[in-house]
Amino acid sequence: MIFIRLWNYFVGYLVIRVKGLSLEKFINLTVSKGIYLWGMDRESYTSLKACISIKGFKKLRKIVRKLHCQIKIVEKRGLPFKTYKYKHRKMLIAGMLVFLVIIYGLSAFIWTVDLEGTEDVKPDLILSKLYESGVKPGAFKGKINTEQIENQLLITTPELSWASLEIRGSRAILRVKEAVEAPDFVKREGPANILAKKDGIIDSMIVLEGEAVVEIGQTVRKGQLLVSGIIEHPDTIGIRYVRAMGRVMARTWYEAQETARLDEVYRVRTGRTIEQKYFGLGKASLPYKKEEMTFKEYDLVSKKEGLVRIDTYYEVELKAWPDNLEEAKKYIEKSTEERLMQEIAKGTKVVDKKLKYDIIEGEQITGVLYLELIEDIGIQEDLTIQ
Repeated sequence: MIFIRLWNYFVGYLVIRVKGLSLEKFINLTVSKGIYLWGMDRESYTSLKACISIKGFKKLRKIVRKLHCQIKIVEKRGLPFKTYKYKHRKMLIAGMLVFLVIIYGLSAFIWTVDLEGTEDVKPDLILSKLYESGVKPGAFKGKINTEQIENQLLITTPELSWASLEIRGSRAILRVKEAVEAPDFVKREGPANILAKKDGIIDSMIVLEGEAVVEIGQTVRKGQLLVSGIIEHPDTIGIRYVRAMGRVMARTWYEAQETARLDEVYRVRTGRTIEQKYFGLGKASLPYKKEEMTFKEYDLVSKKEGLVRIDTYYEVELKAWPDNLEEAKKYIEKSTEERLMQEIAKGTKVVDKKLKYDIIEGEQITGVLYLELIEDIGIQEDLTIQ
């Protein structure tokens, strides 16, 4: 049924209105003659509206004469009738054809390259290698061998353990997994001790090789011996030298300080945005969506999506710290925490956080953030055997 309707749309069909006293006979005769009617609507006892093919309409003459019915064409539908309207507008048709060819041509190229899965590895490093392999905005999709590029990327980028390149429409998506480096203590290159790389209180220990010389709950200082690589036991003959291996978890503390001058202003986004879009490259870009700029103060964020540049303007308000000390405190907390997190190893557990403020009225507010962590403080140091 759907196929027949699609076919009739492409070849064209008519909407007719039949008037007469023998509508039932009219329908029966069309069926017996193999004339297909669809979309029938009985408007009244003497009026019927239906769709019919052009070929079927020509076969109705004998039936109309026999039943003395009246038939009127209400509407002409389908592709032939639509194109007929534009037969004298050759430039419009040519423009539409050129537009379709351009769209088809553009779909054969990549215009956007996205990267997913990076954390520690810089995205620019991976994207630059991807561009060198030919995957970049404007590249022809037919020349891209995704499997070969994936293998090449893994060979030239040891920081990655897995890569998957997907071409979806005009978009290239590279998904990666970063390689996990083996801890230093896995290297077996000779006897070594494990020392404390910072002050702390021992929370737990797992000693795989060597002899622990500290206990849980003991306070240790930076450089103090934690696990010895020299084992001397009454049941063994002489001294045995090993490469100490293990994990020594300890409570450690970090602090960072930040000051906000109360005579300065800060910027707060209101939530309102204005977006402007441009198509093209560089100075040849043409705006195709440009809202009127009404913001006095704003932050501008631009991003590229193939040949499209999107400029987003975020409205901001300038506020003074004395008007809202809570905002000043939030700023100090965020600033100090971000700074400390850059010093802390990934996966370290934060067990406590305290923030203390010192306010000099009308001048400044100073905050100090204290973080208590549980982290591995062990670091190997090679043993020199005399």
